[in-house]
Amino acid sequence: MKTEIESILRTGDWRRLEAEARANPRVLDALIRALYLPEEDLAWRAAEGFGRAVAALAGIEEELCRNRMRRLFWALNDESGTSGRLVAPAVGEAVARAPEIFGENALILLNVLDEPYLQAGVAWAFGRIGSVRPDLVRETVPEILPLLQSADPAVRGHAAWALGEIGAAEAVADLKALADDAGSVKIYINGQITETTVGKLAAAAAAKLEEA
Repeated sequence: MKTEIESILRTGDWRRLEAEARANPRVLDALIRALYLPEEDLAWRAAEGFGRAVAALAGIEEELCRNRMRRLFWALNDESGTSGRLVAPAVGEAVARAPEIFGENALILLNVLDEPYLQAGVAWAFGRIGSVRPDLVRETVPEILPLLQSADPAVRGHAAWALGEIGAAEAVADLKALADDAGSVKIYINGQITETTVGKLAAAAAAKLEEA
């Protein structure tokens, strides 16, 4: 199954992945393992794939899907080092795709926001949820704002993007202050990793908020 799942992730054949998950729930376990792949783009696709698959299966096997979500939260609490950095994005994708089932899990991610190696991924998760259901993560804004001052450009960039997605109008001034931040960031958007800068992400977020 590992080879088959990796092949699906490489092609981005999400319809096939969702069908496979409905036919065989073990696909969820394979996707969880794929979050730890050394290939960054493939691991990010595994995070998106998990969210898609668990949402597709939740209407059939809700308790099984809730169990797999609990496994992700256990992994977040047990991780050491950086190997589990894409667990939070997988949670975020799942909540975004099935908020009626998993929405209650959104704020649990705040419990690990103080872990530096998880901050970028948690910010991404909040932003992804916020792009669909900002009401579920609105109260995370005061916790995300300080991340704009992080020494890590990946954290600053992901935080900036997240604030724009959530609709945090109060962040506009802080985002504009980062307009000249040349820190390099890789961020997963629209199914692929994009290389950009903190400044560009912050400027785009500020513009989005001002247009809202």
